[in-house]
Amino acid sequence: MPELYERLKAYAASDFYPWHMPGHKRRLVEFGNPFSMDITEIEGFDDLHHPEGILKEAMEEAAEVYGSEATYFLVNGSSCGILAAVSAAVPAGGKLLMARNCHKSAYHAALLGQHQVSYIYPELEKDGFYGAVRASDVEAALEKDPGIRAVMMVSPGYEGVVSDIRSIAEAAHAHGCALLVDEAHGAHLPFGKDCGILFPASALEQGADVVIQSLHKTLPSLTQTALLHLGKGSGMWIDRERIELYLRIYQSSSPSYIFMASIDHCIRLMAGEPGKLLMKEYAANLKAVRGRLKEQLQVLRLYEPEPESEQTPEPEKLPGSEQRKCFYDPSKFVIISDAETADGSRLAELLRKKYHLEPEMNTDRYVILMSSPADTKEGFERMAEALVGIDCMLRAETGSGHAADKSGSNTRPSVWGILPDRAPEAAMSPAEAGALQGSPVPLSLAAGRICHDFIYIYPPGIPLLVPGERIEERHLDLIRVWQDHGLEVHGIRQLSGQGTDKWTILCI
Repeated sequence: MPELYERLKAYAASDFYPWHMPGHKRRLVEFGNPFSMDITEIEGFDDLHHPEGILKEAMEEAAEVYGSEATYFLVNGSSCGILAAVSAAVPAGGKLLMARNCHKSAYHAALLGQHQVSYIYPELEKDGFYGAVRASDVEAALEKDPGIRAVMMVSPGYEGVVSDIRSIAEAAHAHGCALLVDEAHGAHLPFGKDCGILFPASALEQGADVVIQSLHKTLPSLTQTALLHLGKGSGMWIDRERIELYLRIYQSSSPSYIFMASIDHCIRLMAGEPGKLLMKEYAANLKAVRGRLKEQLQVLRLYEPEPESEQTPEPEKLPGSEQRKCFYDPSKFVIISDAETADGSRLAELLRKKYHLEPEMNTDRYVILMSSPADTKEGFERMAEALVGIDCMLRAETGSGHAADKSGSNTRPSVWGILPDRAPEAAMSPAEAGALQGSPVPLSLAAGRICHDFIYIYPPGIPLLVPGERIEERHLDLIRVWQDHGLEVHGIRQLSGQGTDKWTILCI
């Protein structure tokens, strides 16, 4: 048998608990022998690219559940939905306004469409990551350039911060633009009403025209399953036929029926009574564990947005919705280390090696533990016990017996504080850069050169540099910091026999 298969079997049989996607957490999805159901487009099973039967009905039922104009099954993940949305909304060579913290797939769409891209930078959270996009910044950018055809943004972000989508949608529509929202990390939000904890409302409820959600990230569905929704009234801004054209282009011509069955099963589960019960149990677990961590952690800290932040205005009722405004998703556990003896990489390693808890990701400063309705009460308790235990150990190491400042105002600074808050000089478009030959240049000599590749750490896949942008010393400093903390940097290459400066970046 292949080594990968054996390793998967061994991991599944271990006691490692997954605080990472997929959201089924290796339970709640049962298909028996998948090979027995792996079929192609045979009689009675419809065709995803020309649905007229069971798949058409399933997608129509999904649209009813989500309250969309139309919903499409995606078997190539949210990435193909983002590619299709950007391609449909912006003509070749047209102008796109994009939040700089968008996933790399949005940049790929802009490259393929040879779009002229301008950027909005989200607020920088003091703990060193991108937060919310301001509606006023969107408004200002659209005022400055009336030729922009669409706004592309991500909400919630990887760390759970949600932007004020309703205000951003109003700004976009006032300037004749479509609003496209990568809500890959928010597929659970539409099911968060009346469950006992406050979840943000989905971008679909807030007036976005296209919303893309990864079912597999936060709900019980198989990896690579996602949805693309068209918002009510989106026909004013988005051509539905163009969306369907590009979905046919970017999706596999041989879609997996197991994936499509997983999508259908997930939606039916969450929309029914079992899903409501799951969400209530989930909310109770979230409330209990978040409360415990806030009370007991002293060196480690559970991130929460500040009450006075622009992202968290006084709650109010939303028109046509039972939910109040909420600008943070409590399903994300962002655990920040204020201990000098433990960066995010060591924290992740302790969780993994000592407690057999696998986190979603880590940076230099924090780890992200992703929860879902499929998480068990026992799993939550293991997580809480581990974090409290690590916190005690770190206090002993540092000789600190006092509680850390819970606001984070007096904590050690994160190197992510040097995340850029402005776009680099665009010497040429990504498409122009991609058409040229790149050559490897040592990092120490790369400042001032034009980047040939996307540079990012994965996860989350947010580009630090885009092809065609001029490299600055601040970018190289951040790359070195990422390397110092053991983070995997995509887009740089290691050469043998190059002495201490063996890392290179492709430049033009």
